[in-house]
Amino acid sequence: MADLQKRGLTVEVLVNNAGFSTMGPVHKSVATKEIAMIRTDVEAVAHLCSAFLPGMVERRRGAVLNVASTAAFQPLPGQAGYGGSKAFVLSYSHAIAQEVRKRGVTVTVLCPGPVETGFAEAMGLANEEAAASLPRFMWVSAASVAAQAVDALDKGRGVVIPGVPNRIGARFAHLAPRRMLLPILASRHPSLKD
Repeated sequence: MADLQKRGLTVEVLVNNAGFSTMGPVHKSVATKEIAMIRTDVEAVAHLCSAFLPGMVERRRGAVLNVASTAAFQPLPGQAGYGGSKAFVLSYSHAIAQEVRKRGVTVTVLCPGPVETGFAEAMGLANEEAAASLPRFMWVSAASVAAQAVDALDKGRGVVIPGVPNRIGARFAHLAPRRMLLPILASRHPSLKD
C-alpha cells in the first residue's frame, strides 16, 4: 500500500483472484497446507478489501471483484476448507456490497464452476479424474469466465455464475436438503473414493 502511494497510484478496481485448494478428507490433511489455503482464500480477500475500500469510498468510485466458486453454495466433502473459504468470500462480498452501495462503489462476486485453468492439476487431480467428477458440460473456458466477470463488474452486478448448468447447480445446491446433497457430493469427489 505504501509503495502504491509512493508511486502516486490509485486503486480504482480491486480483483481478488488469488486462491488454491487442498484436496482430501480433513483427517488426512496437512495442517500447514490447510491454513495456508485459508489464509490465501479468506485472509487475503479481507485484508485487501480493508486496505483499498476506504479510498474508493472516500473518492466515491471504485469496484471490487472477489472470486469465489460454485463451491460457496454448499459444503464440499473432500475439499471442506476450500468450500468453507469460498462460502466466506460469497457472504463477505454480499455484506460489503450492501455497506458501500450508496457510496459509489460496487462489489461483484464471481462464482465459477469448473474452469479450464490447470486448477485441478495444481491440487493433484488428473484431467480425467476432474472430468469424471464434474460433467464436461459444466466446464467453462477461462476466457469466457473472464469476459463474464468483467461484464458483470462493469454493470455493477452482485453475483455472476458463468454457464447455465453452473447457475442451475448452484441454485439446486443452495436449496437442496443437506441430508440428501452431501452424500451425493461425497460419492462424486475423487479424493473420497476408497
